[in-house]
Amino acid sequence: MDHGWASLLAAALAMLLLRATGLALAWRLPPSHPAIAWAAAVSEAALSAWVVLALISPGTWPIAARLAGAAVGVGAFMLMGRRLLPGLAVGLAALWTADLLLR
Repeated sequence: MDHGWASLLAAALAMLLLRATGLALAWRLPPSHPAIAWAAAVSEAALSAWVVLALISPGTWPIAARLAGAAVGVGAFMLMGRRLLPGLAVGLAALWTADLLLR
């Protein structure tokens, strides 16, 4: 099952945990507060770094599946109002589907 999925899910969960912790600790701060913006930027940057590494490093996923997942994920991100989680979910589903089709 691992096939790289465990590390990807761990990175996504770490991003969500950081964002949830920031919201829990700073519940009195407005969403536009610089501390909230910083926490969101750090969590998204960490996930983005993992995605870039997953795209360029040799791994068990075919390069075509990686590129298809990235392209579909970016497209979904843009079409859904620049929302990270829906774009990530759609991109992962596209990666999984392309991986199954190419194997």
